[in-house]
Amino acid sequence: QDYLEAPQTREVDSVYYPDWGEGAFTVEFAWEPLMFAIEDGTNRVTVAMQPESYGKTYEDAVYSIDGIYTYTDGEQRPARLYFRDGALQQVMGFTGDGTTGAPREITPEIGDTVTVQEQWLDLDSSGRVTQRTIEQGGTLTFGEQPMRWVELDAAVGDYIVGFIVEDLDGNKQEVFTQVRVE
Repeated sequence: QDYLEAPQTREVDSVYYPDWGEGAFTVEFAWEPLMFAIEDGTNRVTVAMQPESYGKTYEDAVYSIDGIYTYTDGEQRPARLYFRDGALQQVMGFTGDGTTGAPREITPEIGDTVTVQEQWLDLDSSGRVTQRTIEQGGTLTFGEQPMRWVELDAAVGDYIVGFIVEDLDGNKQEVFTQVRVE
């Protein structure tokens, strides 16, 4: 998922929104088959970044990943890691299951780890989602180098690419198509 950058950006109460102007418009988008991974200086884990907030520029947009944060003493808690312009900005831990419960900022220490949680979708023969599951992915270790995201070429295969457009009133329009990366 990602934000589609508009020609203009609008600010309302310190929150930035894409400004597509008034009335109907046509969007043309050249899709690039890219994936993202997080690097800790030694290891790289492929992730599905989730958009959190649209920025004044694309460099200011914030993205997140969910995972299980493990302190060096073995204590674990659900966490969300926030990235901006490729760099880790903040880690929030939660007291409940998943990202529920009271959030608390975590200051990573050398040797702490995060195990990425991956969302998998099971589809029926028509391509509709029948089940969502969360699986544990790769583990990254906090060290001397800050965590960063990197762009990777997408693997060869079939993909569903789509747009879900939502206005400020919550009205949505969706369109999808299948593409093959070779």
